[in-house]
Amino acid sequence: MPRLGSFLICEKIIQDQLAKPTLVSIFQKLSAVVPDGQEMPKELIVTSPWAIFTEWFFTEEELTRKWALGLEVVMPDGSPAPIRGRVEMKELAPNGQGTRVYLMMNGMPISQAGFLSANVWLERDSERATDVFSYKILIEHTQTPPAGDVGTVVMGTVPAPKPVAN
Repeated sequence: MPRLGSFLICEKIIQDQLAKPTLVSIFQKLSAVVPDGQEMPKELIVTSPWAIFTEWFFTEEELTRKWALGLEVVMPDGSPAPIRGRVEMKELAPNGQGTRVYLMMNGMPISQAGFLSANVWLERDSERATDVFSYKILIEHTQTPPAGDVGTVVMGTVPAPKPVAN
């Protein structure tokens, strides 16, 4: 079975001309500022960029097969977030080197405080072939931005509802 070597979440991944990745601002916590007297909208997804980086190791026999990375994001209450997908792995690294798969996204569901889970696994022939691996991101709702280097702070605005005409 393929082995997961690395699984990290960061704000962005930059590729150089040789396609080598640089991970920028790895994080485990996201703080959302919610002003006093306001509530977080239930379906809020902040348009903040983020990326998932994985590195997988395959045996020589496994290199001859086709693989895909599965992804899902699960809300703190266990419900599915609208972020999910499947990415075909085009080239596998030979000689025991890691095969890197990374996804760049623009949108993080932050409506619920607690631990958001980004889950990844590998599929073969559209069937799950590995365990599911989770990376937990603490979503914090606060009235004031945290001091110091403790996470990423996001702020969103929601328009006021329009008055109903009589």
